Amino acid sequence: MAKQVGIEELLKNGSRQWNTLRKEGKVPTDHTGATFAQLFSANADLSALTLVGAEFDKCDLSKVNFKEADLSNAYFHGGRLQDCDFRGAKLEGVTFEKLKLLRCDFTGATGLEEVEFDDVDMDRVTGLDGEDAPPPPPPPAVGVTSFTREQRAAVMGLKAEQPENELPPFRPGDAAGTILFRGLKHIPNPPPWVLDVPGLRPPLPVRMPGGLSLEHLYREAVKTRLEGRRPVPDMQAVAKARDVVAEGGGDAAVAVMYLREVGEEVVPSEAAVDGLNSDLREALESEDPTGDVDPRITGALLELKASAEALDLIGELRMKEASVRLFSALLEAGFAPDNNWEEAVDSQEASQDLAHIGSNGNRSVLQDAFKTFAELPDEVRLRRLAYLAEATAHVEAMSGPTQA
Repeated sequence: MAKQVGIEELLKNGSRQWNTLRKEGKVPTDHTGATFAQLFSANADLSALTLVGAEFDKCDLSKVNFKEADLSNAYFHGGRLQDCDFRGAKLEGVTFEKLKLLRCDFTGATGLEEVEFDDVDMDRVTGLDGEDAPPPPPPPAVGVTSFTREQRAAVMGLKAEQPENELPPFRPGDAAGTILFRGLKHIPNPPPWVLDVPGLRPPLPVRMPGGLSLEHLYREAVKTRLEGRRPVPDMQAVAKARDVVAEGGGDAAVAVMYLREVGEEVVPSEAAVDGLNSDLREALESEDPTGDVDPRITGALLELKASAEALDLIGELRMKEASVRLFSALLEAGFAPDNNWEEAVDSQEASQDLAHIGSNGNRSVLQDAFKTFAELPDEVRLRRLAYLAEATAHVEAMSGPTQA
C-alpha cells in the first residue's frame, strides 16, 4: 500500500492542488504534529483541520484560512502571516514568536488568553480584544502554487546549504532605480547605457569607450554632470546636433538631449517632433510586451514640449513599465515563470497593483510575457527596466502645467 502523502508535502506542491483535494474529500482532516519549514503559501484552505502541536518555522503565509481549525499548542516561529483568517480557531497554548502579523483576524477564536506573543510585530490585527471583524479574506485564487525557500533557491541555482539570507526577499514595492542598483552592484564597470537614465541615479561607468558620435558625447556629458562637474560643449558637435534636429534625422533624440546636457538652446522643428513621435509609437507597438522604449526619445519630446501624442500613449507605457518592474522583482527573489510566480504576486499589495496595471486587469496575459522576459540575458532585462522607468517618468512629467 502506497504511503499517504502528508500535508507538508501537499502544500509544497501548491495551494491549488491542496484546495482541490480538500474539496474532493481526498485528504484527511487530522494533521496533528505537522511541521512546516520555510513554506511560502497563499490562499491555502486549512479551515476546520486538526493541527494540534503543528510547527510553522519561518513560513510566509498569505490569505491562509485557519477558520475553526484546532491549532492547540501550535508554534509559529519567524516569518510572516498576512491576511490570515483565524476566526473561531482553537488557540489554547499557541505561541507566536519573532514574526509579523499583518491584517490577521482572530475574531471568535478560543483560548486567546493562553496565547503567547513573543517579539511579534502586529499591524491591523483584529479580534484579539473583541473588536469587530473586517470582511473575510477572498476565496482561494486559481492557479497559485506553494513552495519553500529551498525550491526558490534551486530555481536560482543556489545551494540549499547556503545561509538563508543569500536568497533575496521579494520586494515589488521597490523603485526601479533601487532594483537597477542591486542588479548592477556585482558588475565592476556598469555599461554605458546607464547614462541614458540619469533620473534613476545609476552607478556610473569607471571607463568609457572612445568615440566622437553624438551618443558618445551625450553620455560623456551626462557622466560629467552626475559627477558634479559642468559639461563643456563641443561646438562642432553642437552645430551637428542642431542640423540633425532641424532635419529630423534618426539621431534627433540624442541630438536634442546632447544640446540639453551642454546647456545649448534647442530649436524645435516639425520634422524632429514627427520623427520622435513615430519612434515612440513604433516602440510601443512592438509585439514584445516588455520591449523597451529609449528614454532619450521621451526626454527629447519633453524638452521640445511636444507632449500631445506621448500623453495619449501613457497607458501603454505604464503597462510595459509595471510588467517589467514586477518581473524584475520576481526574478530577483527567485520566482520563476513555470512554477511559483502567481502565488508571489498574490502575497503583496504592491505586486498585485503592478500585475493589474501590467495586464490591464487580465492577469493571464502576463504568463507568456514573464516567460519571454525571464529568458533574456541579465543585462538586457536591467536595461529594459531602466529604460521603461525613465521613459515613463518623462511622459508623466509632461502632464505638468508648462507642457503644451
